[in-house]
Order: sequence, then C-alpha cells, then structure tokens
Amino acid sequence: MEAPLAADRLRRLTHDHSVPGAQLTIHRAGESLSVTTGVTRVGTTRPVTADTAFALGSVTKAFTATVAAQLVAEGDLEWDDPVAEYLAEFDGAEDGRFSAVTLRHLLSHTAGLVADHELDDAGESSLARYTASVAATSPLHEPGHCFSYSNTGYNVVGRVIETAGDMKWQAVVENLLLRPLGIDPVFLSGGFAAGLRTLADGHAVRPGRERAAHPVDPYVPAGWAPASGLAGSADDLIALAALHLGTHPGADTLLPATDRAEMAARGPLADAFGMADGWGLGLAHYASPDGTWLGHDGTADGGTAHLRFHPATGTAVALTTNATTGTLLWADLVDTLREHGIPVGDHRPAVSTAPAVTTGPDRFTGDYRNGDTRFAVRTRGDGSALRLTDATGLTADLALHGDLTFTARRTDTDTAPYTGRFVTAPATGDVVLMQLGGRSARRTPAA
Repeated sequence: MEAPLAADRLRRLTHDHSVPGAQLTIHRAGESLSVTTGVTRVGTTRPVTADTAFALGSVTKAFTATVAAQLVAEGDLEWDDPVAEYLAEFDGAEDGRFSAVTLRHLLSHTAGLVADHELDDAGESSLARYTASVAATSPLHEPGHCFSYSNTGYNVVGRVIETAGDMKWQAVVENLLLRPLGIDPVFLSGGFAAGLRTLADGHAVRPGRERAAHPVDPYVPAGWAPASGLAGSADDLIALAALHLGTHPGADTLLPATDRAEMAARGPLADAFGMADGWGLGLAHYASPDGTWLGHDGTADGGTAHLRFHPATGTAVALTTNATTGTLLWADLVDTLREHGIPVGDHRPAVSTAPAVTTGPDRFTGDYRNGDTRFAVRTRGDGSALRLTDATGLTADLALHGDLTFTARRTDTDTAPYTGRFVTAPATGDVVLMQLGGRSARRTPAA
C-alpha cells in the first residue's frame, strides 16, 4: 500500500468513526510506512504527528512481559519458579494457591487472579502494597486451570520486575527496553503524563444522529502502571515488534531468540476464549489467511491501540487512536488492509455450531463473581431458558450450546449478541466458572 492511499484510507476511517486523530504504521519487506491524521484534541488545531504519544492501554502488557523475559534471559527470573520466591507478599498469603503461581501463569493469564483488583487509594503507587492487597483476595481457580484475562496479574508482574531489577517498574522498563529501542518514555498515572512528548487527549464518542467526540482524561490508577500505564506512538509499537521479529539491530542482545520464541509460543491452557485465538507470554495469537499473527490490543479512557506482527514474513502493523470508537475503526482497517494484500491477523469470534441445549438449565444457575464484578444466571419463563444479569443493568437471554458455549442477546438494548462459555471442573464435571470477554467469574450457589 502506497503512502497516499494509506493516508486517504486512514482519513476516511477516522471520519466514518468520529475519531479526532490517529497514527498508522505498516512495516513490510524491510520498509516502514507511517501516516497520521487529525488533531490531538477536538476544538484545536494541534495536529497529530508521528511523535505524538497515545495512551496504549493494555498494549502496555506486551512491554511489561518483554522486560520480564529480558530478566529471565539475564538469569534474574525463571519462567516456572513460583513468584512467591521473589515476592514476600505472596510468600505469606493465607490462600495456598498463591504459592503455586509462576511467572508463566501471570504472563499467560492462567494464574487465576481476579481481573481488576484496585486499592482503596487509587493514587497509591507502591506495587508492594498493591501485591500485598492482591494476596488477601481469593483466586478464581487453581493456577494453570484455564485462561482468565487479568490486569491484576500484570500489576503483580510489575512488582516481580521491581524485585528482580532493584528499581521501580518505570525505571526498569525505561532502562532495559524503551531507551534501547529508541523510545522516549511517557508514563501515565492519575490522568497525568510524565514525559516530554505531546500526549493526545482521549475522547468519548456518543452515539446519535450527530456523533460527537468529547474529551476525557486518560485516567490510570497508579498501581495499574504495569498493566496499562504507558503512552506511545504507532512507530514505538513497530519498534517493539521489530525486537520480537528479530529485525531490530540490537534484538539478540536485548532479548535472545530462545526467549522471544518462548514468549511467542501458544500456551496449551491459554485459549483466550472471547479475546483472541490463543495466548503466549504477553502476546496474543490472532488468526489470518496466512497463519498466526502476534500482538496485543489496548483500550484506555478515550483511546485505543492495536499491534500485530507476523513472524513468518516480518510484516507489522500498528494503529493508535484517541477515541472510544477506535476499536470499530481497527476492524474496518483490518478489512481494508486485507483487500490490499496485507492479511493482518484479527480475532473474529465464530458462532458455535454445536446443538442447542434446552434441558437441565439448573446446572448453570448461580451467582458468578470476579472480584467486585458479579453476574447472576437464573432460569426464566417456563424454566427451560437462562437469563444473565449484573449490577450495571445488563439483561441478556442465553442460548446454550452442547459444547457449553452460549450466545447472549441483550434485552435492555439493541446491540449485537456476544458469546460466552461455562467451564467445568475436570474431576466432577460441575460448572465452576463462566467466561465472558476473556474473563472468568467463579460460580457460587444462587441466593
């Protein structure tokens, strides 16, 4: 794809999705193409440049995981040692399951930790205190049992990095990874950015006849920095991809090929149902017509980031946006790139073809909890169907399939249906978890 065509497509997509500004970088056949469009904040004339930093959201996790892998390569950490060997906070946890959690579990989202643990003081920046608070929670399942996406787990990885690197997470990330990749760091915390680069404002796009983007602050609790506290550009994301592809000049020094391969390998229990086509150690797997691509997606308050790279061809694509509708823009961009011969990997959930289940719904009823998030599954009507609700006002009817997946169709709003899955205990076959959007919720008996 030539630069004028890429720029034109990006301008059209940002217009279609009411995105004020965006960056797109494509690296292919040894050459990089970077285009930008729009402004950093609506109502201003400040243009988005190639150096503008955008909140990266969960793409931060790919950086955190890479630093952890660097420490493994240096012999300071081990993939499969219990992290309690590095963390005094886990060593004395009341729940014995914490003692079995490894770095591999944390990086592959199979540790069983709750998704979104927060401290009462959102301004608390001590990862030691954060990790001690996590150790007082109850895990969702035994470590290694199944996939459950966890911001909490990556914040704990940040604490592991601090103990191994003997510096704050920000300092270790900057010194070991960002500066060597030529990235000028921008760290987010509490709505403020620490760094010298321009930071794009986030925007919420409200639906309606005239979709308008309204500025919002990119708030990140201080204790969540390792999970979602970085800002950067599409070019910065391509620099990280170049390291993992082995095409960066210092790739083998920064992260040996064996450890890059370890990160890229798909975990047998990390199936990432509802989020991706698989998961490695900090890198998601995405299907495409030419095989698996690796990368990560991120959402922040008013912004999105997407990274994909293809080990077989060395192709990489990165997109940053400053609006909540950036995820919709990304989906359209993937289709556009595929039309122009760049078969970018992306997860498109398939509807189950297993037979519908209309008997025995009581097997699935109960309350399902992940930290402070709670769902209720109950029978409705004549008792042959299931309904899902939560405290936010969600109400959805579930169509259950024989493979224990389900299609949830909301009754309170007209949106596209989404998929979920019930998970059973291997020994008994009892339903113990419900998975939605990549996150697991533990079942308790219905009140």
